[in-house]
Amino acid sequence: MTEALAAGVFGAKTRALPALSESRIARFAAIIILYFLQGVPTGLSTIAIPAWLAANGATPIEIGAFVGTALLPWSTKLLNGLLMDRFAFKPMGRRRGWILLAQFAMALTFVAMALAAPSASQIATLAAFCFALNLCATFNDVAVDGMTVDIVPETERTAVNSCMFAAQSAGIAAAAFIAGQLLSSGTLASTALFLGALVTIVSLFVAIFRERPGERLMPWSNGRASRQCEERQQSAWRPIVLGIFKAVADQRTILFLAGMAMMQVTFSFIDAVSPTLAVQRLGWGSADYSSLAAGSSLVAAGAALFLPTLLVHFMGLTITVRILSCVLVALNVIGGIVFSLAPSDTAFVFVLVGQQAFALLVMIVLLVWAMRICEPALAASLFALFMAVPNFARSTFSGISGWVIDAGGYPAAFLSTAAISLLGLFLLSLAKVGGDAPSTSAETPAIA
Repeated sequence: MTEALAAGVFGAKTRALPALSESRIARFAAIIILYFLQGVPTGLSTIAIPAWLAANGATPIEIGAFVGTALLPWSTKLLNGLLMDRFAFKPMGRRRGWILLAQFAMALTFVAMALAAPSASQIATLAAFCFALNLCATFNDVAVDGMTVDIVPETERTAVNSCMFAAQSAGIAAAAFIAGQLLSSGTLASTALFLGALVTIVSLFVAIFRERPGERLMPWSNGRASRQCEERQQSAWRPIVLGIFKAVADQRTILFLAGMAMMQVTFSFIDAVSPTLAVQRLGWGSADYSSLAAGSSLVAAGAALFLPTLLVHFMGLTITVRILSCVLVALNVIGGIVFSLAPSDTAFVFVLVGQQAFALLVMIVLLVWAMRICEPALAASLFALFMAVPNFARSTFSGISGWVIDAGGYPAAFLSTAAISLLGLFLLSLAKVGGDAPSTSAETPAIA
C-alpha cells in the first residue's frame, strides 16, 4: 500500500527508483537534501534567534549561553553513533530508519515550538526548544554520516564531503534569512510553522529511496535486510567500544582531535559574538544581520562545493589545512586590529564573509581525513567521535564568549579567536594530518 501511495504521489515509476547504493546521482541528491535540512536548526539557533534576542536587549553573556545550550547536542554525537552501530531496523537498512525518525521528530518539535510561542524574554524556553531541534538534527547527521561511509565509494568521498557542507551552509542560510524576516515582522509561531512545513515536505523526497536493493521502503512494506547490513551491524556493545578505543589509541589521532576542536573557535565567534557586534555595536537591525549571515553562508557554500576537492587533489590534505588555517588566523587578526582602531560596517562584512568561508573549508578537509580512517562496521560511532569533540568545543567557546567581550571588548574576542586557531594549527601539524602527498585518486568535484 505504501509503495502504491508513493507511486501516486511521486509518479508511476516510483517502484523502479534505484537504491542509494546503486545510483551516484540518487545518493548525492539524498545526502545533499539531508544536510540541507540539518542546517535549518543551526540557522535558527545561531543566526536568526541570536540576532532577534540582541535586538530585544539580551546581553552578550545571555546570547552566548543561549547558543552554547542550543548547540550542546552536537557534542553528544558519539552516543548517537553507539546507538546506531548497535541497533537498527535492518529490513530498512542500517541508517535509513534512524534518518526518517529524526526528521519526523524535528517536524513535531517545530509544531510544539509554534504552539508554545515563547517570547524574546523567555531565553531558557527558547534554548530548550532549540536544544531539542538540534538533538533531532544530530541523529540525522550521525545516521547520514554513517550511511555515507557505508555506501559511498572512496573515490567520491571528498566530493561528497564538499556537497554535504555546501548543502548544510545553504540550509543555514535559508533558515537564517527566512526566520530573520519572519521574526522581525511576525511571530515565532509563524516562523516555527513555516520551518516545520519545510522540513516535512523536503523529507518526503528522501523517503522514496531505499538504502540498498530489496530492503523495505517503510516498516510495513515488503523487503528484507541486505547482506551488507547483516554483516556490518553489530550485535553486542563490546566490539563497538573496543573498536573506538583502538581507533583513538594513536597519539596522532588525539592531537588531531584536539587541533580540530581548537579550529571550531571561529564558528563560535560567528554564532555568539557577531550578532551582538552587528546589532548592539554597529547598530544594525536583526533582519539586516540575518540577511548578511545568510548571504555569507551561501558564499561559503559555493566555495565548499568545489574548492576542497580541487585543493586536496592538487596539494594534499596537510598543505591544504595549513594554508586555509593561516588565512583564517589572519582574518581574525585583521578583525581585532580594525575593531580596536576604527570599527566599520565594511570591515565587519569582509571579516564575517571570510570567517564563514574559510572556517567551513577547514572543517571539510579535516573531515575528509576523519572519514578515511573510519571502519564501515563502526562508521557511525567513529565519525560521530570526530564530530563530537569539535562540536563540544564550539558549544563551550560560544558559552564563554560573552565573558571575553565583557573583559576586553570585541577586539579581545577577535584576537583570542586568532590565538586559539593558531594553537589548533600547531596541533594539527604535529598530527601530520592526511600525509603530505597530493591525492592521486579519481576524485571528481562534479556529480555526474
